[in-house]
Amino acid sequence: GCDAPAHWCDVHHLVHWADGGETSLENSGLLCERHHTKVHHGFTIVRDADGRWRTWRPDSTEILILPRITAEPANSRAG
Repeated sequence: GCDAPAHWCDVHHLVHWADGGETSLENSGLLCERHHTKVHHGFTIVRDADGRWRTWRPDSTEILILPRITAEPANSRAG
C-alpha cells in the first residue's frame, strides 16, 4: 500500500543476513525509510510464492490493504 518512489527506498533482507539470509532478489524487498524502520521494530513482512506481500503488526495481526478508490466512478457519463 505504500506509494513511495523506488529511489526513496532501501533494500531489505526478508531473512536477515545474520540469520543465514542470502543477498539476492528472492530474499529482498524495497521498503521506504518509514516501513523499513517499522520492520526492524517488530513488524513482519513476507512475500508468498505467488509474489504477494503480506504484513503483520507486532501483535501478530495481519495488515490488510483495501483496493484504492478512484476519484471518478467507472461509469461517470450519463447516457
